[in-house]
Amino acid sequence: MSTTFESVNTLVGSPFVALTEHGPVELVLVEATERARGHLPEQFRTPFTLLFHGPDAPRLSQATYTLSHPQLGSVQWMLVPSMPDTRTPNIARYEALFG
Repeated sequence: MSTTFESVNTLVGSPFVALTEHGPVELVLVEATERARGHLPEQFRTPFTLLFHGPDAPRLSQATYTLSHPQLGSVQWMLVPSMPDTRTPNIARYEALFG
């Protein structure tokens, strides 16, 4: 099943569990954002990004992780650490991009 913006946008605010070398790590989906299509041909989906918040430790490196969610089941997504937010310094931020 292909991940679509519509399938994940309704999950904002809900927890996912990432299986990592440190054991399971809970990440909360805090934002889903559609991106500009630019000159993409019609047969391609509109790009979107997902922003997750996680615990300060362990910090996850850029990698593909298996994430589980009660509604989505198990998915494998590349997560990339993103810049910290100075308003929430003890929260790790991760982004997933879908093009």
